Amino acid sequence: MSIYEEELEGREFDWFAIDSEGNISLFSTAGEGSIPCLVIESYAEHDDISERLDSPNWGCSEVWSDYAQLGFYVFDWNLHGGPYKREREPTSNMDTELKRKLMAMASIPSLPVKFTELKEMANV
Repeated sequence: MSIYEEELEGREFDWFAIDSEGNISLFSTAGEGSIPCLVIESYAEHDDISERLDSPNWGCSEVWSDYAQLGFYVFDWNLHGGPYKREREPTSNMDTELKRKLMAMASIPSLPVKFTELKEMANV
């Protein structure tokens, strides 16, 4: 286990990915969800953006609506083995500045899926 994996083990961590259509998703690990190696190696970059997201309902299930309002597809890890399940679709367009920051990340994985069609995802 790498030092980065040890840092993330058991802790709630949100990471971002882009799909084949340019949509952006937020994946919430619930402390145990799988995370792409690219993200693990640069987790601080994801933390930095995640911590700055406007989420007045942080700490309760309505946080998914906050993230959808920001323009994200939202996936949450189902405890005790997964998979990631889609909790919300975007309810508005993503702010241009937020999208620019996300797209500029060297560690944002590009997944060969369409978030519009994906209901759950076991492995990333």
